[in-house]
Amino acid sequence: MRKSFIGSALGTLFGGLLLLAGLALAGPLPQPSINGPSLGDSTSNLYSVITDYTMGRGLQVSPALSVDQSSGQSNCTQLSQTAAYAIANIGTSSGTGYVCLPTAYSGHWQIIANATGQTIDIYSSAASYVAGTADTINTSAGSSAYTGLTTHKTAICYAYANGAWACGSIS
Repeated sequence: MRKSFIGSALGTLFGGLLLLAGLALAGPLPQPSINGPSLGDSTSNLYSVITDYTMGRGLQVSPALSVDQSSGQSNCTQLSQTAAYAIANIGTSSGTGYVCLPTAYSGHWQIIANATGQTIDIYSSAASYVAGTADTINTSAGSSAYTGLTTHKTAICYAYANGAWACGSIS
């Protein structure tokens, strides 16, 4: 009986080693080819999100910005976003400053740090996701500013749908 147990344990160990060797020789797992509502679109599927997170990719940080004091969506300082996650640091504003978020693509994040002694109003992008309309912020029209970014606070905006931002601020 003891001989049978040792033989069985060695067989299991040897089989496990063969399985690991086979997986190592197979190389990296293939990217999923099917996207769906729960996986995102063709550029932001579950595989790319996990890969970007684990590899530390997809984060854009802008240098300290000086923002425009001309009121309104048409005169604001446009924030650019070339990655899914972007941080904009506002370093200078002589009065109330005005910035516009980038176009709202579902799944994108925009963090805006206000390092000034002024309030910064945030508008949605004039170049919206749907032509002829304006992106929204907290379900308000693009011409209505989000005014929660007061002195030395940070706003976190998340595009929960194409053309729609949700913003909130923290200290």
